[in-house]
Amino acid sequence: MNRVVVAAASVFGGVVLLAGCTPAVPVAGVASPVEVTAAVTEGQQERVLTQTLAELAAADEAKSSDPLDVRVGGDAKTVRAAEYKRQSAEDGPEPDLLPEDTQAVYVTSAETWPRIMVAVTEQPDEETTPVVMLWVQDDLETPYQLRGWAHMVPGATLPRMPGPSVGAEELAMDSSIGDTTLQEVTDNYFELIRSGKSSDLNDTFAEDSYRDQLFTARTALTASAKKADGKYVDTIEPQADGTYALATADGGALVFAPVHVTSVFSVEDAKVSVPAADEALVDGKLVDKVTYEYLDFTVLNVPPADSEELPGVVAADHHLVRVSPDGEK
Repeated sequence: MNRVVVAAASVFGGVVLLAGCTPAVPVAGVASPVEVTAAVTEGQQERVLTQTLAELAAADEAKSSDPLDVRVGGDAKTVRAAEYKRQSAEDGPEPDLLPEDTQAVYVTSAETWPRIMVAVTEQPDEETTPVVMLWVQDDLETPYQLRGWAHMVPGATLPRMPGPSVGAEELAMDSSIGDTTLQEVTDNYFELIRSGKSSDLNDTFAEDSYRDQLFTARTALTASAKKADGKYVDTIEPQADGTYALATADGGALVFAPVHVTSVFSVEDAKVSVPAADEALVDGKLVDKVTYEYLDFTVLNVPPADSEELPGVVAADHHLVRVSPDGEK
């Protein structure tokens, strides 16, 4: 083998750049004072936010995920660990900036577990969109933990939510909105991702930059592999166990859905190579095949039944966490 083919599977990073002036994310409004029913008081919400940011600051200073042991866990910790590895490479990218200031906090009114809390940050700078962050409390004895985050897609807005003192209803995925369930909407969106923009499902969802960039990457990598007598295949696997939904103030829902994405690039009679920034994540020796693994996080807005608005992704990040010869863990 004397050819080297670059498998640039990380075509786009986690930070979503603004394509123009992104509308401000609306703060959930409350018409009048009502009885406090939220599962988390406003003081507790502030404590969760403060402690999470303190853990992240300690980890950022150490450039290691070791300090992330109480308020950051699950996919969020795995993603952050991968970001620190990529940062260690020469001219490696900085970890995602998770702003301290929030413009909205959404909590559940559920009396059972698991419970979730969501924060929408302020826009960190003129070139980057606000971040949606998800915390999960698995049971009464464990703290709320940051499990995922995603930048808002350019041009997106979030629906109005019940105020932080009231809390939103936490919905099961088999809950119906009109003649469809949240699970059906979510399944259809990820089937669209698998099928591509020529799918009949494309016109049933609002446009979003997340799927556009996935489609663009797929087209480019398929063409590159074909030139090297190889092939490119990606796999989209929504993670049902980590998916949650909250009712919006107008009768719709927000669905918070993590996704495992694998992208396999192989060639014939050649050796694959990866961009320098990704080499720190390589697990094993690359020869003629490379597998990129991502832990993506998406937020879907499902409008109420009487709305003319299409459902769509309002926040999503494509988080690269591992590069390997075969994808086996």
